[in-house]
Amino acid sequence: MKSRSQKSGRSQRNAPNGSRKTWWLFLAALACALVIGFFLYTPALSGPFLFDDLGLPFASATLRDRPLADWVSGVRPVLMFSYWVNQTFFGHHPVDFHAVNVLIHVLNAALVFLVLRRLLALGDWMEQRLTQAAAAGALVFLIHPLQTESVSYIAGRSESLATFFMLLAYVAFLYRPKESISWTQCILVLALFGIAVGTKENAISLALILFLTDVFWPKPFSTSGLRQNWRLYALLIPGAIIAAGGVLWMLAAAPSAGFSLSGMAWPQYGLTEARAISVYIRLALFPVALSIDHDYAVSHTIFEHGAIFWLLLLTGLLAACFQLRRKYPLACFGFLFFLAALAPTSSIVPIADPLVERRMYLPLVGLILIGCEIIRRIRLSPPIAWSAGAVAVTLLSGWCYARNQQYAHPETLFADSAADSTRNWRPYVHLAHTLYAERRCEEEIPYLERADRLFPKNFDIQMEWGGALECLGQPREAARRLEFAAQIKPDSQAWEMLGLLYGAMHKMGESGVALRTATRLQPESPSAHRSLAIWYEAVAAYAAAEEEYSRSLALDSRDRLAGLGLFRVRQLRAKQRQ
Repeated sequence: MKSRSQKSGRSQRNAPNGSRKTWWLFLAALACALVIGFFLYTPALSGPFLFDDLGLPFASATLRDRPLADWVSGVRPVLMFSYWVNQTFFGHHPVDFHAVNVLIHVLNAALVFLVLRRLLALGDWMEQRLTQAAAAGALVFLIHPLQTESVSYIAGRSESLATFFMLLAYVAFLYRPKESISWTQCILVLALFGIAVGTKENAISLALILFLTDVFWPKPFSTSGLRQNWRLYALLIPGAIIAAGGVLWMLAAAPSAGFSLSGMAWPQYGLTEARAISVYIRLALFPVALSIDHDYAVSHTIFEHGAIFWLLLLTGLLAACFQLRRKYPLACFGFLFFLAALAPTSSIVPIADPLVERRMYLPLVGLILIGCEIIRRIRLSPPIAWSAGAVAVTLLSGWCYARNQQYAHPETLFADSAADSTRNWRPYVHLAHTLYAERRCEEEIPYLERADRLFPKNFDIQMEWGGALECLGQPREAARRLEFAAQIKPDSQAWEMLGLLYGAMHKMGESGVALRTATRLQPESPSAHRSLAIWYEAVAAYAAAEEEYSRSLALDSRDRLAGLGLFRVRQLRAKQRQ
């Protein structure tokens, strides 16, 4: 005799997609989600490019007009294609990218509703209750402040867009019309899976999520689902191995991730992530003390920062999932879903940043499933349930809106991070850079003083010091900081800034030496050659200036300043010949 869950799963899969009335209700709910999403994220729409945004092509006037082939030639072609489409058809201002990010987030919330609805049906939920619970779960996904970094941070689109294609593939898998997946449906799922991996590498976790789904339903830890969907795994396993190999190959050369990451071995990263997982859960339950750049300590031993305790707790939870899989299938599946979605970034493969909020974008769905199981078991009376739900929605919405207000003023984001950072220097540098861009140079000094005490030989901090002091009209002190930075690391940008500063101080000899050093350290830098050309022009060496301007233009044909300089020195040379 078939189990109740088997019958329920089969009836759900064989049921039609829904009546016309159901689809109208779904579209109306989607419209409401769109209104809610844009309302909560409105403050961040006017926010500027920040953090890693500034290194992407759309943030640079010299890079944004490059051909599409240049945009998609890196490791995340689908993501970069989305940015290219964004600026080509909607514009290149920050608001254009923010708006598309919000739209992606709203669509993801709709897909989460579909995923929850099917998983709850497989868990034997009644039709009316599962629709209400799925809608509530999708609303939590939409308004949770922990999702803000994946939406209001433009570079966070890598997470939300990869999740969009992962959820599309998962919906195609869950809503197949028959128990056994067909070859056509396999190709659809795998095509969407491939697009997701082309958006961000951690989408490879979808393979594990699909496997877990077939292991858990219709009966926890059975092989019937795997046998029914053998076609999918016959294609998926080789593809996943190839994708994993590609990711490992990329990690081998990546400066911020991989087993060759300096200062962090894989056992240490594993211990650190055992602790980080507990922080992610805490942030999901109580989303306070959010940070755009967490200062999270590494556990170098099993005892440092209590890593052994959290490792044992995680092991105990996994054992409990195995023991209680039949009694609480939805909660156990949700916890494993959560871990599987986090696995690419929170396992043993070292990544420079051990704790990043946007990594929780998809894993939050697993915790929502646990919440559904808990609510089902508690059986609150309707008035209490609705009241508790209203309070939760109000709190989450308020936190989300307040978090987006911070994204409209990046200095508040970085100031909050810097206030608690004693091991992480980046918030100080980004805060100083943001204040410098707004010419609020005097406000940089207290933060730079604290950063200098905490990180006395940090190259980036010394560079920011130099810029701030020059802005405040203190060229000698600025030069001293830049000279120190150049000693810490032989960097072209430091020598270029130092050369230009020497020129402004009328130290033409030192200026020429510094600028020639900059071009020697980085021969492919258009700005270094342009700055050296400016120096040659200032000392009336017009032939050398013409050569350097030409080199700058050869490296970047869109360099307007180099073009004007080349035109100017050619006119000066013509006058000399006359």
